[in-house]
Amino acid sequence: MMHTALVTGANGGIGSAIVARLRADGIRVIATDVSALPSPALAEGTTYVSTDLLDATATFDALLTEVGEGGLDYLVNAAGIALFDRDGSIFDAHDDGVWDTTLGVNLHAVRRLTVAALPHLRTGRGKSIVNVASVAGLRGMDSPLDAYQVSKAALVSLSRAIALKLAPEAIRCNAVCPGAILTPMIAPLYEQSPQRRTDMEHRTPLGRLGMPADVADATRFLLSPEASFITATELVVDGGWSTQLK
Repeated sequence: MMHTALVTGANGGIGSAIVARLRADGIRVIATDVSALPSPALAEGTTYVSTDLLDATATFDALLTEVGEGGLDYLVNAAGIALFDRDGSIFDAHDDGVWDTTLGVNLHAVRRLTVAALPHLRTGRGKSIVNVASVAGLRGMDSPLDAYQVSKAALVSLSRAIALKLAPEAIRCNAVCPGAILTPMIAPLYEQSPQRRTDMEHRTPLGRLGMPADVADATRFLLSPEASFITATELVVDGGWSTQLK
């Protein structure tokens, strides 16, 4: 029987790589993002539904209707936002809207969609949820993007809480925590400052930036039967970078 996965943030670099990885394994994928249309890079054969995760009144009915009677095997919350141009120090007197938007997408939407998807996940055993967090949520960093790192720390905690609540039903939940990944969102920063990329590569023990496929492979593992005894934990995908933080 073909397995079914629901992936948010599917038009993004990491999200689209996860979709491609799952499709390559013959998994039926329902993909969603805020854009009206799917990215041209989205894997062929993917079902796409536009969803605004910031809409607190959304019921996700249109999205979950696509699941069908077979139920949902995998849920991947890959949608995320980082407001590089506005998210600064926690003490800056900037608009609370930065925090509302960042927490809305990176945390609250994950909880709401997980709750909505639960009836579809409770149709059998071996079901799995993966939330895409960040190493920024595991280590305190003296950097801008305070709202982002706080939201990802909360997402790691939420993932553990979900895992413990659903363990009696044999539904697993884990977080994958990428480091510096060369996505379309990040690439312009390195193009503007090649030295920044060089510095990051030098600070990474494996000597390179991560690629979206690296995160997709880690996500696929956590979803798979090979990870059947793994829940309530975080898989760091950063080439060893976070071990170098002081």
